[in-house]
Amino acid sequence: MNFWAVALVAAAPLFAQAPADTAAAPATVPVAEVNAELANRDSIMASRDSACSAEKQALRSELEMEQAKCANWEQSYNTVRRDNEVCAQALSITLENAEKNKGKEEQNRRSSAMAASTSFLSGIGLGLLIMWLIMD
Repeated sequence: MNFWAVALVAAAPLFAQAPADTAAAPATVPVAEVNAELANRDSIMASRDSACSAEKQALRSELEMEQAKCANWEQSYNTVRRDNEVCAQALSITLENAEKNKGKEEQNRRSSAMAASTSFLSGIGLGLLIMWLIMD
């Protein structure tokens, strides 16, 4: 769109009608003027091309940076997901072991209570036996 606007502005003097008093004379444009207009148009287009090239390069570098960020985020997400899976497995194993040990712990508590009461009763029995022997 901008190219056509520049071309139209640059070409407007070429296609302009001659003033009414010189209608009989053929309208010729000097070659130097045409070359000057072409040089002007070329310089405008070159500056626009360089601006477009700079913008394109900036967009490419921004896209590459975003792709690198995306790769880093994806790698971080995969690491966190793997760590979460490992933690979930460790937690389930720990809970299973706790359930198994709960029954064993109850049994150990009962057996230790039984051992303590047996020891106490055997101590009383032994004491009574010794007392009976001494009294006798």
